[in-house]
Amino acid sequence: MKTAFSMMRLRRWCALAASLAVVALALGGALAASTVDPAFEPILRRLAADGLPESKLRRLFARAELVFSPRAMADKLTALYMRKYGLRLVADVQAGLAALGWYPGPVDGKLDRMTRWSIKTYQSAVGLPPDPVATEALLRELGTTPRRAPAGLVFPEFPTAEVHEVVLSAERMAEAREFYAQNRAALARTREAYGVPEEYLVALLAVETRVGRYLGDEVAVVNLASLVAGEDPARLAPAFAYEKPAADRQAWLNKKALEKGEWAYGELRALLRYAEAQGIDPLSIPGSIYGAIGICQFMPSNALKYAVDGNGDGKADLFDVPDALASLGNILRAMGWKQPMSEEAMRKVFYGYNHSQVYVNTIMDAARRLREAPASGTTKP
Repeated sequence: MKTAFSMMRLRRWCALAASLAVVALALGGALAASTVDPAFEPILRRLAADGLPESKLRRLFARAELVFSPRAMADKLTALYMRKYGLRLVADVQAGLAALGWYPGPVDGKLDRMTRWSIKTYQSAVGLPPDPVATEALLRELGTTPRRAPAGLVFPEFPTAEVHEVVLSAERMAEAREFYAQNRAALARTREAYGVPEEYLVALLAVETRVGRYLGDEVAVVNLASLVAGEDPARLAPAFAYEKPAADRQAWLNKKALEKGEWAYGELRALLRYAEAQGIDPLSIPGSIYGAIGICQFMPSNALKYAVDGNGDGKADLFDVPDALASLGNILRAMGWKQPMSEEAMRKVFYGYNHSQVYVNTIMDAARRLREAPASGTTKP
């Protein structure tokens, strides 16, 4: 059964899709090719060359929601660039904070835990909402409100194993325990079929989607199509205007954009095929900024490979709890989950699911907390 939050969100998406379908029908169901966003026209033609029906694609890409946005590719490339080179904007913010006594670390352009803590602490001191992001507005604020740190400011010592603290908060763990209690039967079936204990399934879903309460505010098709179109360097120039990359670094960015665009094209094609197989409107599918979908946040290519029917209704609906749990068990087993397993082996599987040690640390910690404080409550089938 779907969670109440998932159902409400899906109803809103379906209502929007239905409204748009009515409009398309009123227009005769055949919109002119000129209404397709020019950034998407080459993608449409490539998809058609790969065997997807062009007339159907044109109706889809002519709809109002399908408008190019540089945000997804800019976000991805900024993260990669910062990891490799450091960002000038972050370095300038670090230098400004350090000059006022708010930051004790290196000026390296990396938005690490200490930098984020320093930003939030400074923002709170000057009456700004705490938002640990380096921005040009923050840099201007450091210049116009040069408030020095108080004498004797104590800087935190962060543990070596970084986690997503918000996921482990009392509120979010309470959500996880409630989900655990309400879906014991489906969780048990998944454990029996795929060997993954309940606490690890719930912990992963807690990290990914707040156990189905947050499925993403993006339209997966739009983001994936925008990632493909974002491989054009000219479309991303504004995102790196402050950075002003040297020629060699710009060449590296261009190469990464092409790699990510090619990856996104495969995921876009997979998403359209998944939607066709499930009999749903592609634009009714919410997702993450990078196109992950469902309660377990599968990339569409994984949805085609690993989504399974967990409740016997003949569909593999990743927005349905039994289906999502069974699909999650299926992919984890395919990635090497088997019992008995060492913690090191578990970590390797979760890292394969999402290449982030912080992500893995958070899942392991959340699972431990779920074991130590078992859920209780009503069980759903």
